[in-house]
Amino acid sequence: MDNKNYTDKKFWDEYFEQYQQNPIKVGGSFFSDIFDKYLKPDSNKSVLEIGCAGGNYLAYLAKTFGYKASGIDYSEAITRTADLFKFNGLPEPTLYKKDFFSWKPNIKFDVVCSFGFVEHFDNLNNVIARHANLVSPGGKIIITLPHFAHGQYLLHWLIDKDNLKKHNTKIMNLNAIKKAVENNDLKIEFLSYYKTFGFWAENYQMSTTSRTINWLIKKMGKAVNKIFGYDRPNFLFSPHIVCVAKLSDNKKHL
Repeated sequence: MDNKNYTDKKFWDEYFEQYQQNPIKVGGSFFSDIFDKYLKPDSNKSVLEIGCAGGNYLAYLAKTFGYKASGIDYSEAITRTADLFKFNGLPEPTLYKKDFFSWKPNIKFDVVCSFGFVEHFDNLNNVIARHANLVSPGGKIIITLPHFAHGQYLLHWLIDKDNLKKHNTKIMNLNAIKKAVENNDLKIEFLSYYKTFGFWAENYQMSTTSRTINWLIKKMGKAVNKIFGYDRPNFLFSPHIVCVAKLSDNKKHL
């Protein structure tokens, strides 16, 4: 089944070139509270990250939970993932420099995760199905995506239009995620907007007006978080959506 991609390999190669290339020590992780609640340390278990270039999340999961790490990405920046593991003294990960949609592995994983991946495609059910097909019976998927819909859409439309076009905002709601996950024999353990307010823009050539608006948005966000706290998920301005789901013990995807 065709699945429109809102980005391409060239985009991601150039994207990673803009960021720090030297490996860093892996400490905390942005979604660590989710990981701690729904995952348990077990050196016999395996984890696969889809879209693993950079490797920060994958390295954190390997270091914190002892999982055998694997990752797939078609970007040249996948080499940074190996460098990060080596720098942190972690066992070498198994890395696949492949297109996820044509990759046909003969192995299953206990945890399959992606962070900011599914929203770059138009057929969410197909993307989730490919996640689910890689999970061992009883295993879990963890999917996070930025939330650029609802109130966030207006903010990005104001100063971040080019970046907005690279994301499928139609799937950035809990109902769309729930439907796609449950269509693939997965039981939802957690599905929610994540955090109260956050905003970032990927437009590096902002006009003076856009930079001013960006500054005002961030000032507004700090005020909102100070008043309401950082952990008040909401459909208007929460910056992320997080889903944790489990494949039943007696289910097997082909």
